[in-house]
Amino acid sequence: MAKLSQRTKMYLSIGLSAVFMYLTIYKPSLSAWLSGRIGIGEAFFGYPRFNVAELGTVLRSTQWGQISIAGVIFFGSLVVRAWRWQLILNPLVRMNFWQVFGVMNIGYMANNVLPLRLGEVYKAQVIYQLSGLSRTEAFGTIVVERLVDLIYMVPFIGLAIMLYPMPEAFQIGGIIASVGAFALCGFCVWLGVDHDRAMHWTRKVLSVLPESAAEKSGNGIDKFTSGLGVLGRRELFWGLTISSIILWIMYGLMVYLVLDSLGMIAGVPLIESNLIGAVLVILFITTFGFVVPGAPGAVGTYHGVAVLGLSLFKVPGDQAVGFALLLHALNYIPLTALGWAYFWKYGLSFRKSSEAGAVIAEENQSITPAQ
Repeated sequence: MAKLSQRTKMYLSIGLSAVFMYLTIYKPSLSAWLSGRIGIGEAFFGYPRFNVAELGTVLRSTQWGQISIAGVIFFGSLVVRAWRWQLILNPLVRMNFWQVFGVMNIGYMANNVLPLRLGEVYKAQVIYQLSGLSRTEAFGTIVVERLVDLIYMVPFIGLAIMLYPMPEAFQIGGIIASVGAFALCGFCVWLGVDHDRAMHWTRKVLSVLPESAAEKSGNGIDKFTSGLGVLGRRELFWGLTISSIILWIMYGLMVYLVLDSLGMIAGVPLIESNLIGAVLVILFITTFGFVVPGAPGAVGTYHGVAVLGLSLFKVPGDQAVGFALLLHALNYIPLTALGWAYFWKYGLSFRKSSEAGAVIAEENQSITPAQ
């Protein structure tokens, strides 16, 4: 049954990627079809977002100097991110920085070539193989790292909402998402700082469920969040804060440089008139593109989300697709290359990833890291 569930998730992810890839290429006109003005074929495939020849012109005219600088910044962000993860790991196990850097990139590479974001599970497996730290504890540090990302992303989202006048529906959605993310992060920090009391109240809230479900859920949360104690370590606060702020600034600079390389800073009025706000909004739109479940490497989902997001700024389709292709390649190619290099260096095999997933799922009962 579990295998069927995993297979179903994989098919759904690939299907979602296909839908977003379609939205990258075509602009459906459902209203015209429903009103009978056009046929179904024209409604779904009669309005391409870009012309292949124009896209080729956009890519040929790209200022590769800015792309090269963006590539250097991206490599620097990997160094900063590895350092931050090393800080999170240190209370549990001491690892060489370049080992942590290698494991991180192996995980990203696995996400780029395997379905269901199995790279997150595989990172826990490699940490276990290199250091002996249990897979569950290792996976807990990966969860903490994602939470730290979320915690420090919230202020930047708030800044984007304040600086850029988005449509009301998007502003409300952004505010709700920010409040939800802040509440989740606050709860996780509480679990890390005062675990026993937080779990006491969590079990009280869960008591509204049937007894067996409440016990199973409570035990699952308790085990899964046992590694959050690192969030309560004051000596890590400034390291996590500084590294996280630097990371988001670096990501914003990458977005700016890719926009500039395509002539979109001066050529798109809605971006030029409010540059900082626009860059922040585009940053979080494209970040969401990597989060949406999809095919390996976020192929399709990332491109669709980026193109749809840029349409809010009335960016021409050829430039929007060029932007999505370039920024995705800036992430995908280095991560995959670095990951494979470390993968072969350590003589690893993907066969262990399913074992790691099973162990983590078993130890955390109802929580499965493939979701």
